[in-house]
Formats: sequence, structure tokens, C-alpha cells
Amino acid sequence: MPLSSLHFIFVFLPIFLVLFYILPFNTWRNSILVVASLVFFGWSDPGHLPLLIGMILLNYLFGRVIGYYLDNEKQASARPLMWVAVMVNLLVLIFYKYTGFVLQSVADIANLAIKYEAEALPLGISFFTFSGIAYILDIYNRTEKAEKNIIRFSSYLIMFPKLLQGPITRFGQIKEGLLKSKPVPNEVIEGVRRFIAGLAKKALLADPIGLGTDKIFNANFDALGAGAAWFGLIGYTLQIYLDFSGYTDMAIGLGKMIGLKLPENFNFPYISRSITDFWRRWHMTLTAWFRNYLFIPLEFARKREKFLRQQSNILIVFLLTGLWHGADWNFVIWGIYFGLILAIEASGLGKLLKKLPIFLQHFYAIALIMLGWVFFRVTAIENWGPFLKALLGGNGWTTDITLRNLNVLFYIPIAIIGVVFCLPFINKFERKVSEKGGLPRLLFDILYLVLFILSVASILANGFTAFIYAQF
Repeated sequence: MPLSSLHFIFVFLPIFLVLFYILPFNTWRNSILVVASLVFFGWSDPGHLPLLIGMILLNYLFGRVIGYYLDNEKQASARPLMWVAVMVNLLVLIFYKYTGFVLQSVADIANLAIKYEAEALPLGISFFTFSGIAYILDIYNRTEKAEKNIIRFSSYLIMFPKLLQGPITRFGQIKEGLLKSKPVPNEVIEGVRRFIAGLAKKALLADPIGLGTDKIFNANFDALGAGAAWFGLIGYTLQIYLDFSGYTDMAIGLGKMIGLKLPENFNFPYISRSITDFWRRWHMTLTAWFRNYLFIPLEFARKREKFLRQQSNILIVFLLTGLWHGADWNFVIWGIYFGLILAIEASGLGKLLKKLPIFLQHFYAIALIMLGWVFFRVTAIENWGPFLKALLGGNGWTTDITLRNLNVLFYIPIAIIGVVFCLPFINKFERKVSEKGGLPRLLFDILYLVLFILSVASILANGFTAFIYAQF
């Protein structure tokens, strides 16, 4: 049950909010959230509901025992349990997400006929397993205390706003929110606005742009005109940001409605001046997870190594970042691609970039970002060459497959509007309006109402489209 589905908007969410606000708050707050999250998950994926409950119990019990040993200064006893807990989380993720990929890769290399019927991927598995690992490691590193209340812990691990696509949270980031009093009305209103903004990004921008880009990426690349190829790439660059940041906006908005402050996941990544800057702005909670739980420990463990230590650690982290996104070689190569660029920037290129004019820094970053999306979107590696050839005009501008022939000219104005929403000035303008209040704020709220109506109308007319990151 995605956040942008009509069942969620008009059935699930109203019932949840009514119960959340009318029942005794201090007693029922987290219980309602847990039950609602289990219903939310089970609505779409009932077969994996026992797995989700099992992961809750596993991480809770391991956390309690590890915390007990640490409280009694028995770190030697806590350490193996920490490793077991982390490995169990990882093995669950690996089994469901990567078994088929590994077996198929072995079969291709060894020329073997291996038949394997892959298990359906549990919804949100990459997100709730990473949240579980973060919780265990924070307890072991003594940055957090083990949570004794299983309901409160369950709220952290599986709360429905972030269950399927994040943001990836640490327990300490939302612990206070799980304890505090009822949401402040102003925060609730702000949450509604944020939710509508995310819904509009998804329904009015990302989905229509996606219809156009799908036509291009499903076409024959050997006959694809350069204009169509460039629109496809630009369109997908916009689509994936508007789609994923739209989900994040909706999740953060839902959190505000119930008094929780979820971490931001995007900071206008397409205004970056380098690839290093891009990964500080794109999917920030994933970047923070890999930095805190992999990169920094690697740096510490390999502190005696001096030759290219940082660069090799970056490559390891981004190889795994690529794998996290999907069990296929194109994601692996996509991760290595960004890892190599980041390693080069860390070796000195980053300092040189800062000496260039700002517009050249932006051009450098967006060009490499868009090239990276080719590897991400075109999943068949053998098609990379034909698509890049089309981009470079190898097939010419006037071919059998053009923007006009594919009937995607309609989507160009939508894409232009999408560009506007990739820039920060709208947010800055709204903040100024909010500070003034009065009539300008009222007009802005009327605009939000119009956007909500248009978004619902679009979903009714075109049907529901799954979020891109739901597959990860």
C-alpha cells in the first residue's frame, strides 16, 4: 500500500489519524503506530509479515542482551552477540535480495544450468534491516541505550511512514519523538503541507515525466534520435529525484502529523558543484549510514596503511552502495563509477574544482550525475553503448524514433516545471511567506489544496504508479 495510493490517502490514513488523536495519547500512541504499521505492511505483503515481526523480536532481544552485558562491563560477552545480530540482519537481506543474483552470476561464469526460483523481495527490506543494524551498533558503541519498551522499539523499526523507502533512521534521531506529548497543531499543519507537496511531486511531475521517459528507454536505441535520447536522460534525471524526494516529503510530512521529526534525505542534489557534494545531498541518510557504520570503521581499522587508504575505502563503500540499490551488475558498476570519481576528487581533483568558475563546477557535476543515471536506468549492460551513441548524435537527430514519433512532446513542459522543483528558491519563497502569515499564507494554503485535488485527479485518471525506490 504505497503512500500515494488512494486506499492509503482516503482509507488507511484517515482511520489511523482519527484513532491516533482520539485515544488516550500517552497510553496508546506507540501501540497505534505499531498496529497501523503492521496493517500497512500486511496489506501489500502479508506473506512476509512473520519475517517483519521476527526481525523486530530479533533486534529487540539482541539489543537488550547486548545492553545488559555492557551495563555490567562485560564487553567481551557483548562483542560476539553484536556480530551475530549484525550478521543475522545481513543474512536475511542477502538471502532475499542477492541469492538469485549470486547463483545466476556463478552459472554465467561457470557455464552451468542453475535453476532458482527467487523469493519475492519483502517490501522495504533494505531499509528496515539497515535500521536494525544501526540500532545494534549504536548500542554496542554506547551511543544509545537498549530500549526496554518493545512497543516503542517496534515503532522505531517499522513505523509505516518510513518503512518502505526510508529515510533510514537511527534510534537516537526519533527516540525523543516517541516519548513526547501530542503533536503541536502548527507542526501537524506543516506536516499536511509537506505530505501534499510530496504527493504533487509524485503524481503531477514524476509520473507524467516517467511516461515519456519510459517510451524512450523502451525504444530501439540503434534507431534513437539524439533529441529523444537527451530528453530520455534528462527526463529520468528529473523523474528519479522527484519520485524519491516526493516519497521522502510524504514520509516526513506524516511524521510531523504524529509528532515525529524524521531526518531529511535530500538537499537539492542537482545544484551540486562536485560528485562529493552530490553524495552529501542525495539520499543523505544512506550516505550517513555507510559513513558511520562502514567508512569510518574501515578508516580506523586500516589507519596504519597510508597508500591510497582513503581512496580504496571509498571504492569499497560505493561498491556496496551500488549493491544495496539492486542485485544486478549494472548497479555494481554504477556504484564503482561514483566510487572512482569520489576517490579521484579525494586525491586532489576536488580542490582544483573549487578554483573553477561556479557554472563550470555545476556543469561538471550534473554531466557526471546524468551519465551515472544511464548505468542505473539502462539495466542491460549491452545497451549502454547504443544509448550513449544515440546521446552523442551517432544516429543523427532525425531518425525513425524521435520525440514527435514517440508522442512525448507533451511531456517537455512538465519536465521544465520539474526542473524548477529541483531548485531551492521555491522553498525559500515559501518560508518567507510563512514568516509573514496573513493573506499570503492563506493563498499558499489554497494552492496546496488545489495541488492535492489535482494530484488525486491524476491518480484517478492515470492509475497508481509504484515509487522507483520501492524495488530496493
